Formats: sequence, C-alpha cells, structure tokens
Amino acid sequence: MDSHQNNELITFLIKNIMEKRTISGDLLSRGQETSAHCSQCFRKSKLYKMRLFNTHPTLFGDYSNSNQWDLPVKAMKDDFLKRETLVFRHPNDSGKAYVRHYIGSPVNGNAFLMVGQFKKDMDFAFIRIVMKSKIYVEPYIVLEKYSQSFRNPDILAKMVERAFNWVLRGKGVEIKLEPWEPDEQVMWLLDYEESYLVEMEKAGKEELVMVGYEDALEYYMKQQKEQKQPKKGKKSANKTDRVENYISKKVRHRDLLLAWLDENVKDKETPIDMMRPVRLLMNKRLITGMSISAFNARYHKEGLISVSSFNNYTNDKYVCFENDMIYDDMEKNFEVDMYI
Repeated sequence: MDSHQNNELITFLIKNIMEKRTISGDLLSRGQETSAHCSQCFRKSKLYKMRLFNTHPTLFGDYSNSNQWDLPVKAMKDDFLKRETLVFRHPNDSGKAYVRHYIGSPVNGNAFLMVGQFKKDMDFAFIRIVMKSKIYVEPYIVLEKYSQSFRNPDILAKMVERAFNWVLRGKGVEIKLEPWEPDEQVMWLLDYEESYLVEMEKAGKEELVMVGYEDALEYYMKQQKEQKQPKKGKKSANKTDRVENYISKKVRHRDLLLAWLDENVKDKETPIDMMRPVRLLMNKRLITGMSISAFNARYHKEGLISVSSFNNYTNDKYVCFENDMIYDDMEKNFEVDMYI
C-alpha cells in the first residue's frame, strides 16, 4: 500500500471510529436499538465511581489507593483485541455467563459496551466506562437500560468489577465500584462524549490503525475494488466445500460431532463466541482447520465475522482463549471419547 492509500485508510478509520462504530458491524445499525429506546435508557441510569486499590496492605493494615490506571486501561484494550478476555458472569451463579459487544473502539480506557445473554430482543444493558474523565476527573461507569435485563444494577456492577479483577489478578491492584450520584444527573452524558473525543484526539495514527486494523483494511480494500469494477451477480457457493470435509479420519461418530458443533455455533452472533467450539475441536485434533466458505455454508454467519478474524482463530500459531472461563468450561465438559 503506497503513502496515498495509507493516508486514505487512516482517514477512513478515523471517520468510522469517530462515529463510534466498528468496521466489523455496528450493532445499533442491526436494529437492536432505536432512538426511542436510547432516550428511555438515558432516563434510567445508575452511576458508580471506579476505585483502584493496591492488593497488598500498608504497614498500618489498610489498602491504599493506586494510581496504576494504565493496568485496567490495558485490560480493556487487550479484551478488544482478543488478547485476554473480560468474562462477565453472574456473581450468584457462576454458570450464568454473559457476552459483551463494543459499540465503537475503546480509547484510552473510555468505552461503550453492551452486556447481556442476547437470547431475545433487548436482553442486554448498556455500560459506559470512563477511565479518563474530562469533567469529573475521577473514573466512573454508567449502567443504562439495565432494568430489562438486571433487576438489581448492583449485580451488573459486581459483574463488571469481577471481570476486570479477573484479568488484573497478580498485578497488585483491584477495582472496586461504589454507587455515586453526581449533582447534575445529565452531565455524565456530556462528559462521556467530550472525554471520548479528547482521548481520540490524543491517540496517535499508529494506535488508530492498530485498533480494528485488519477488519478496516479488509473492508477498505474491498470498497476500493468495488469502485473500480462493475457490479456482478453473486457467484454460487462452492457446494463441495463443507464442514464435513475437515473432520479428522479418527472421528468415528461424525454425525454426533457435527451435532455438538451445530449446537454450540448456531445461535452465536460474535466471532469469539462462534469460534470457541471450532477452536476446541481443532485443539483436540478432531478437525483440521476449516475454510470460512465451508463455515458460512453451514451456519450462515456472513457479516458477523471477517475473513481475517476467522483465519486468526483457525491458525494454530494464533493463541486463543487463554484465561477464558467460558472456553475452559466448554473444554472441561467435552468428552473426546464420545466421538473417536
């Protein structure tokens, strides 16, 4: 890519990030939320101050405040880039797991997420995380529209707290959330918008390119190609490329294995969720790789996962699902002997 194309790509990235959506799919544009629902959630919100403490006591036996905010900022960045996952589980039921979607790219600890089980419409809550606040200075989170998915917002706050502390374990710090009622109830929304833009302006070009770079590059090059070539009718799918072709010969109960894979993939809507079972079978050497065309032919996930993300998850050299509690549970309950 020459310098002119590189500048165009950076401009393209900034435009999409400033609109607070990821290239791989803006969840709001899928019709999961409307402006009416947004206005309702702004009226229904609960705020919590984020406190960061050292996990080792002082000489006086108390736990002092920590200023190492770079650690939770990095944890969120690693989560977005799939390096180490933030796992949201119900504090009273560890088997009840929730998934998260980012609405836009997190910038220096400021982010907008959706957390829920997504089993039905509106089965999620909005979470705004502000670690770099312009107005309030101190970090905080805002829970919005939580009443439809969580009767008690403190439960959701505890899930956020535990998700961060799980990845911060061993680093000498932990996060605690404290209920907070600012004087101006509406000011937090302005603060979030202003803080997000301020941190976006501070981010260098290299960081903007890095965040979502592969999806953005793929999408950008596709647009360039479509502009230069006349539109053609869709080619028929390669009917010979099927998931069955990638099952190892040592698997005797192929139908049973496919049924397990179907059950764990069919209802998933995020790359990380739909690829956990695929990567588990690869790690168990029950399937040997897989093409995205075969995957989409069986599960129809077009638009939900990019080619670059799929190739990463099916690449043996790409480390996936380390410290991922959901994957660990799936592996623990998987019985290889049933299939070979």
